[in-house]
Amino acid sequence: MSDLRTLAAAFVVTLAAITGGAAVTGFVTADGAAPAPEIQNEHYVDGDAVANDTPGEATVEMESTARSQTVLVDPGIDASGGVPASPLALLGLGGGGVADRDVRPLANALIENGHEVDVYVPGATRQRPAAGPGGPGAPGGGPETALGERLADADAFVTFRTDYDEAELSAIEEFVDSGGRVIVATEPDAAFDRPGAVGLDATLDITTEPGYVYNMEENDLNYQRVYAEPTGGSDAALTEGVDRAVLPTATPVGTAAAGSDVLRPIEGSELSTTRASTEAPLLVRTDGVVMVGDSDFLSPENAARADNDALIGNLADFLVTGGQAAPGGQRAPTGPSGNRTAPSGPDGPSGNQTAPSGSQDPSGNQTAG
Repeated sequence: MSDLRTLAAAFVVTLAAITGGAAVTGFVTADGAAPAPEIQNEHYVDGDAVANDTPGEATVEMESTARSQTVLVDPGIDASGGVPASPLALLGLGGGGVADRDVRPLANALIENGHEVDVYVPGATRQRPAAGPGGPGAPGGGPETALGERLADADAFVTFRTDYDEAELSAIEEFVDSGGRVIVATEPDAAFDRPGAVGLDATLDITTEPGYVYNMEENDLNYQRVYAEPTGGSDAALTEGVDRAVLPTATPVGTAAAGSDVLRPIEGSELSTTRASTEAPLLVRTDGVVMVGDSDFLSPENAARADNDALIGNLADFLVTGGQAAPGGQRAPTGPSGNRTAPSGPDGPSGNQTAPSGSQDPSGNQTAG
């Protein structure tokens, strides 16, 4: 009798094991793996965070009627690395290759309004006319740097925080003191890639902060493409027609001058180094110097975002409404508008080149010939 009970108990245990295993197997094989949990990424699904990716075409216009001015651009290229046959290609002009600094919206606006765009390649030199009073060959004149020579023929200067030596910094300071206009465009990584650029900041009395500005709540296509808006007391000439600008990779900038803030990031913006909210300016002006905490906004694809085209046009006007004094402290000859006219010179052996204000590409935008 005991054997019968033992067999019955064993049968029940075996049946339970088989039934339970079949149930588990059926659950796994019938439905497959359990569905993955939904992950909420607000910066991907928020309607305010995704802007129109087809904003239209940029219309960069200038209001200034100034006589022809010469704008010198330093794209930050070392001559030892090789210079293209046409240095204007470094700015995206006159060729189909990839530009180191594609600033065609700014350059074309200047050219179309009768101004000249000249490219400076560090380390290159060009011939100059015989020195006049106080020039390189005059008593006490001393040798000029290649940059100083180029600035002597220019009315405005655009640079991307390139490293400069003491002689070049002195030439830039003299240029500004003489009434020349300067735009400095920087990037968040400039402090690491070009540590010598701090000398330029000190010369021009401008500053930068480490890190980049981002906005997870409202941005243009991604969190690093932040919106910037004019401040309450900002420079009207620089912000005319600008409700919002898009700066693709912005770093805070500043100056010691009061009331110099022009553009600040919108509400919800934060600084990468602190993860705290920031209202630090992204564009400032002090007298004849403008500093922008971004350079990519000047490219063709970004000129069409928000009011960037209006901002670029205003910066072009800023560049040509200065006019530096001639060597010796006297003002250079002026036209009816009161602005110094910049003579055109032939290209030098360095390969540095000036964009003529008359040739056009098939699109109707003037470019280098």
